[in-house]
Amino acid sequence: MLKAINRLLERKWFPVPFRILTLVAFAGLVIIGFSSPTDDPFFISQLSKTNLTTGFVWRLWWPMIVLSAILLGRVWCMVCPVEMVTTSFARIGLKMKRPQWILSGWVITLFYMIVLTVGITILKIDLNPEYTSYYLLFIMGISITTGLLFEKNTFCRYVCPVGYMLGIFSKIAVWGWRVKNRSVCDVCRDKSCISASYTYQFNYKSCGVDLVPAEIDNNSHCLLCGGCLKTCKTYKTTNNNSSRPNPVLKKTGFAGDLFQLKPLQMAEWIFLFLLTGSMIFEMTHFKTISDLGASIMTGKISAGLGLSEGILKDTVKVIFLFLILPAVLWLLPYIMIRSAGTNISTGVYEKYTSLIFLPVIAAFFVGLSIMEIGTKFPYYKYIVSDIRGVETIKAILFRQIGIPQLPSWIDTGFIVILISALIAGVFISFKVIRKLVIKSFFQFPQPILYVLPLIFIVTLVTETLLFLCF
Repeated sequence: MLKAINRLLERKWFPVPFRILTLVAFAGLVIIGFSSPTDDPFFISQLSKTNLTTGFVWRLWWPMIVLSAILLGRVWCMVCPVEMVTTSFARIGLKMKRPQWILSGWVITLFYMIVLTVGITILKIDLNPEYTSYYLLFIMGISITTGLLFEKNTFCRYVCPVGYMLGIFSKIAVWGWRVKNRSVCDVCRDKSCISASYTYQFNYKSCGVDLVPAEIDNNSHCLLCGGCLKTCKTYKTTNNNSSRPNPVLKKTGFAGDLFQLKPLQMAEWIFLFLLTGSMIFEMTHFKTISDLGASIMTGKISAGLGLSEGILKDTVKVIFLFLILPAVLWLLPYIMIRSAGTNISTGVYEKYTSLIFLPVIAAFFVGLSIMEIGTKFPYYKYIVSDIRGVETIKAILFRQIGIPQLPSWIDTGFIVILISALIAGVFISFKVIRKLVIKSFFQFPQPILYVLPLIFIVTLVTETLLFLCF
C-alpha cells in the first residue's frame, strides 16, 4: 500500500485535482449553509443534524480527520484546499518575513481558544449552518491574508489550528514522511527540496513549511504534499541516480514519534490543555453519558450561582470548561506525585506527563469520533435527499416522518468501543512511562507513574458528569 501511495505522490498531477475537488466541496458547503438561515433555537438544534453543511463539517469531516491523523498522520493536509489557496496568494503577495510572534506557535493556540470559547461554546457555530458558513469563510479569509502578507505557506504551519491538532495526534500514527537514505542528502548538490526557486510551484515544489526533508524525524508539520519527492526526482544533477527520489512515506511504527519522548513546547501543551476542555464538552453530547450524569448528579451549578441565561452564564461556563476543569485534570496527578514525597518541578511534569496523557486523550477522541459519526447515521439518508435539511425538519415536526433512531444496542456498542480505545491508550501510556523510566527522566519511585493514566481517565469522566450539571 505504501508503494502505491508513494507512486501516486510522484505523479505530476497529484494532489492538485483532489484539492480543486475539495475546494468545490468547500464552496458548496458555504452556499448550503447560507441557504438555511434560522434564529429559532429548537429548529437550529434539529437542523444541525439534517443540514449538509453542519452534518458534514462537524459530524463527519471533523471526526474523520481526527481518526485519520491518529492512524495515518496528516493525510488530510495532502488534499486540503486551503493549502492550495494560501500558496496561490503567496505567489503574488508581499512575501514578508514572518515575525517572531507567528513563529512562536502561540497564534495557533490563541486562534483555537477563540474558536472553542467564542465560536463553539457561546455562538454554537457547530449547530447553526449559517454560522458554520461564516466560520469556513473566516478560515479561508485568514489563509488568504497570511498568503498575501507572508512568505511561503505561513497559514498551514503557523496559523491553522486544525493542522496543529493533527500534528499532535499524528505522533501516534504508524506512517511518516522521511528520507530513505540520509547520506544521499548529504552529498546532494542541487538541494531542490529546499530551493527558493521552486517554493511557489503547485506540484514540483520545495517545502513551503520550512522543513528540510533530511532532518524530518516526526509527523508534526509535514503536509504530505509530495512536493519535495517530485523535485528530488526531477531536478537532479544526474539522471542515472537510482537512489533518488529520496523522500518517501514510510512505516515508522505505531506511536513511533511519541516514543522519541520529545516534550511538547509550551504553546503545544496549552493547546492540549484546551483540547481536554473540548473533550469534556464533546462527551456531554452523547446519550449514555448524559443519562448517567442525570442519574448521579442533582441540581444545577449555574442555578446555585444565581446565573440566568445570557452572556454572564456563557462566560462563567467557558471559564469552568476551559480553565477550571482542565486545570484540575492536569494538576491532580501532579499533587498526587508531590503528596507521595516526590520532588518534581512543574516544568518537568508539564513536559513529560503530557506525553503520558497524550495516548489517553487520543483514545478518547477515537471513541468520540466513532460515536459522532455513528449517532448521526440515521440522518444521512435524509441529508442526501434534502441537503438544506429544512424540509426534513418540517416533516419531523408535522409527524410525517419519525425522529431517526438508532437500535437500542448501539449505545452499549459505543461504550465498548470507547473502553477498548481507552485500554489501548493506557497500554501505550504504560509503554511511554517505561521508556521515560529507562531514560531516567523521573528521579523518584516509578510505580506511581503507572497510576497516572487511570487517574486522568477517572478525573475526566467525573468532570464530564459535573459539567452536565452546569
